[in-house]
Amino acid sequence: MKTNLLDTKTLTFREIIGNGKKYEVPVYQRDYSWKEEHWEELWLDIEQMQMNSSEVHYMGSIVLQNKTDKTFTIIDGQQRFTTLSILVLACAKILSELNTNEDRERVNILRDTYLGNKDGISLHYTSKLQLNVNNNDFYQTYLLQLKEPLNKSKLNDSNKLMINAYNYFLNKLRQKEFSKNGISLYTFVDQIIGDKLLFIQITVDDELAAYTVFETLNARGLELTSTDLLKNYLFSIVKGETDIQQLQKKWKEIAETVGIKKLPQFIRYYLNSKQKLIRSERLFKEIRQTIKQQEEVFTFLDDLSNYADLYIALDDSENELWKDSPEIAKLIEEIALFNAEQHKSLLMAAYFSLTKEEFVKVLRIIRAIVFRYTVISSLNPNELEKQYNNVAVKITNREIDNASDIFRYLQPIYQNDEDFRYSFTTKEFDTRNSQQRKIVRYILASIENQKYNKNLSVIDVDATIEHILPENAEESWFLDFEQEDFESAVYRLGNLTLLENKMNAKDAANALFEKKKTVYERSQYEITKEIVSYDTWNMNDIRNRQKNLPILLLQYGKQDIE
Repeated sequence: MKTNLLDTKTLTFREIIGNGKKYEVPVYQRDYSWKEEHWEELWLDIEQMQMNSSEVHYMGSIVLQNKTDKTFTIIDGQQRFTTLSILVLACAKILSELNTNEDRERVNILRDTYLGNKDGISLHYTSKLQLNVNNNDFYQTYLLQLKEPLNKSKLNDSNKLMINAYNYFLNKLRQKEFSKNGISLYTFVDQIIGDKLLFIQITVDDELAAYTVFETLNARGLELTSTDLLKNYLFSIVKGETDIQQLQKKWKEIAETVGIKKLPQFIRYYLNSKQKLIRSERLFKEIRQTIKQQEEVFTFLDDLSNYADLYIALDDSENELWKDSPEIAKLIEEIALFNAEQHKSLLMAAYFSLTKEEFVKVLRIIRAIVFRYTVISSLNPNELEKQYNNVAVKITNREIDNASDIFRYLQPIYQNDEDFRYSFTTKEFDTRNSQQRKIVRYILASIENQKYNKNLSVIDVDATIEHILPENAEESWFLDFEQEDFESAVYRLGNLTLLENKMNAKDAANALFEKKKTVYERSQYEITKEIVSYDTWNMNDIRNRQKNLPILLLQYGKQDIE
């Protein structure tokens, strides 16, 4: 197979767009999406070139696939090509408004060079650029004819962006003195846009070569995204307009369910629930190696669609999926608080393979593991993902079908009591961070519930975090603390407790310890009342209090599993 991966050239915009060449955006490519920040960045680069006659601007790479000798499919670069065409159209519009014979002739030259040719029958221009199914009609009917729609509110979002880009460049051009003179305006297009905007053109012969290049560019941190890579590769396999439209609809449904930015992550967790662990950087290669036929694409997306609702529900305790399962909803809410992700492949496998009762037990296992391993001990998350993947595949393959066996395989990442106790006794939480504050409230409310048989909400308990040793302590506090221990002491868990909002702000705040104790004894929280029994508050007191807390929390994990 011939692959033309090394056919690269550095060309001006005019060299690429000229010589009778035509460019097509595949029907499955994303819609026009550039916004004002992108137009402005381009415009500022153009202004810089105007000020410095020797300066050029590199627009990056453009990946093209040969269709015929004069027709190319744009694999990557459609946003830049479309925007530059709109800029040229804005220049043509102003030239036409100058309304002289010479300027009308200049408009025709610009069209022939950069935009397209007029059809002798319809008198409409045949564009050099054909956009995707959602943008092409608008581009051909309005922008290419230098017309604006009467009712912009009825346009789809991407077409609104295109007309807004057109008006943005019109406004910028009209502020320039050169736009009042036909020769100067034509020179601006021809010598600045045409000659000083450079592309690295990469031309390939087939889809596989195109996506190999695509992947390479992505690895170098250029503009391509994992979502672009995946979508464009999958759609390149499908032939026939009807099938592509069906696939487009299915892809859109999945993307709207999980969100475009989360799509590659979702696909990776989906695959990791079924097969050997795939790292993020290997996702595109894995799909390219395993999905090569049209029917495989449809099967893949159909299965993704089945998993999409579950994936988003794993972060949302109020999701419709859990409306009849309050215990599941509560566990989902607690696990989501920990900001963990790696367990999702295992939960995706478990949900579809185990009974509801066993799935609840698995959620309890995950809660305990994440709390011990990640929240308290801050251990390497890579080991978690390996173990979760191993168990997920066993569940999918029907090798295990109950929570007890699942926990047996997850023992390597369930931190034992001794290690957990040690990690807990030295744990600090930076309560200046909102996420850390939520976790502290969660821990303290859990202790209150377990020791005193309370029923506080561990997620949104109506209390503030009280620093017994204040964050902004008065000098008198330093009699009991070494200066170097102070910040560590403030954020140690042993120095933190729950307190009613009004008490904290009004009465406790930065007061000395004896004054704080008179506030604590009025609190509704028993773990706070306990502090009144301390005669002093120093580093040893903080350590001792913290050492006594894990004994309560150790059962938090074990009773859920056994």
